[in-house]
Amino acid sequence: MTVGTNIVRQLAFDFFTHGEEAEKDTHSVDTLKSQPSIPDVLSQMHTQPSGEKKGFDLTPVFSYHLERAKRKTVGFIVDERGVTVRAPRWVSVAEIERMLQEKEGWIQKKLTEFGNWQKELGIQTVHFVDGAQLPYLGEPLKLRLEPAARSVFLSEGKTERELIVNAAKDTEEDRVKDWVQVWFKKEAERYLGGRIKVIADRALVSFSGWGLSSAKGRWGSCSSDRRIRLNWRLIHLAPTLIDYVIAHELAHLDEMNHSARFWKRVGEIYPDYENARRALKGVYMPTLPF
Repeated sequence: MTVGTNIVRQLAFDFFTHGEEAEKDTHSVDTLKSQPSIPDVLSQMHTQPSGEKKGFDLTPVFSYHLERAKRKTVGFIVDERGVTVRAPRWVSVAEIERMLQEKEGWIQKKLTEFGNWQKELGIQTVHFVDGAQLPYLGEPLKLRLEPAARSVFLSEGKTERELIVNAAKDTEEDRVKDWVQVWFKKEAERYLGGRIKVIADRALVSFSGWGLSSAKGRWGSCSSDRRIRLNWRLIHLAPTLIDYVIAHELAHLDEMNHSARFWKRVGEIYPDYENARRALKGVYMPTLPF
């Protein structure tokens, strides 16, 4: 895998959830574990009948998987399974199929894009071997297997940073991956914990607690009890993007929506949020190492 622009891909997905729509990572049913899932792409779709459109006549026809969820809106998911619709129980199947009909062209486009991305992922897989490079805070981190080392630790040299792993160079990749992932998660807890405290104090915002998330489809979430969850994979991204995600979630403590007032609050906490927001949309989470 190449660290830098080759690890980013763009999809028009909103990776944030908030308020009553924030759900636990394990809530989704029938999720395939061999490939990453992609989150809601139309979380704000209207659910009122369209009037003139009747029936379900898609050309070409594609199948879809329906999941009933405790949520307010209908969301479409495009991932390795195809099309999944997540909808409240009160929305009828007929209305769901009218929505699918209205968005047929868009869905077909996203299915094609996702298929192309899946092919690209096949050549971007990280190999956890001596000399591999992993993204860490937006910069390359070289993996070095050193049997004489006593632990897994970060070494900062004059020209490059290395993650030293106490393992022989012929160690199985899966074992190395597990050790490296543990280090990245601990580093995420340390770094993100420090940043959320600094940013919250500066913004004069209080939260009841925070924790790491392993969600495959969102960077952060905020609940009504003022708890924030941050995806541990943020540790791969540049500090500016991390700060934006934190600011985004802290702003939800004041505005549990995505209204103009919400974005105004984000700007007060993180003034350069528009550039960071655009950059974050270009990060395709499944291209990250874990």
